[in-house]
Amino acid sequence: MNYNHPAGNLKIKIIKCVKQLFENTILFFAKTIHDFKPNEKIIISSAIYAKWEDDKEFKKYYEKFKDFTLLDHPRAYSLWYFCKNLKNIKGDVLDIGCLNGGSGFILSRADANNKVKLFDTFEGHPIEDQTQKKNMFVGNYHEIVKNIKRFNLKNILVFKSRFPKNIKNIKKIKLCHIDINLYHETKNAFYYVDKYLIKNGVIIFDDYGIWKADGIKKFIHQLENKYQKKYHFIYNYMGQCILIKK
Repeated sequence: MNYNHPAGNLKIKIIKCVKQLFENTILFFAKTIHDFKPNEKIIISSAIYAKWEDDKEFKKYYEKFKDFTLLDHPRAYSLWYFCKNLKNIKGDVLDIGCLNGGSGFILSRADANNKVKLFDTFEGHPIEDQTQKKNMFVGNYHEIVKNIKRFNLKNILVFKSRFPKNIKNIKKIKLCHIDINLYHETKNAFYYVDKYLIKNGVIIFDDYGIWKADGIKKFIHQLENKYQKKYHFIYNYMGQCILIKK
């Protein structure tokens, strides 16, 4: 097939070769600490436009709250973008597995007119396999409460709970971020949220395809087989799977 790329065929060929070289080099060293399956590889995108760099409001709040989240710019921007798009619709915004609250803080600034509810055990989580440790991800409830006051985030509520146990007063959900890392915990959260998610509501699963989080990938693939008629499935290949309710 003959074509003339606007950037020049030779330049594009060189860029593709360099990209492949980087991927193979990183994969070579990564294999010393992880047994890669045939459907796993190091992914370097061919795209160069980082939309979050153009969003001054997002950048301001990400810089403000980045020390309280493990999310990088692309994944945090997904939360910001979808929450912004739904801000004029009534409904709760949930962050399940909030850790130290950073992603919830970002969501609260994206939609200041609706309640943002943060959930975490603040005690770690059950061990499901040898890749997990009970104290891997333990947030600090009191620090979150202190920071909510410090940053004047009046629309945030934080709950110490193993979601969805003892959950009350949730009637309508428009956006939910599920960041729990484990299969059974994620499954329990989804089936609860699914009951209250509005039409065109969004669920964002973190850790889809992330190293050492195979349980999330397993659960989402099961959902894909059962819920194709109910949800649009979007895989952004940045460590997230996004569901939009039809």
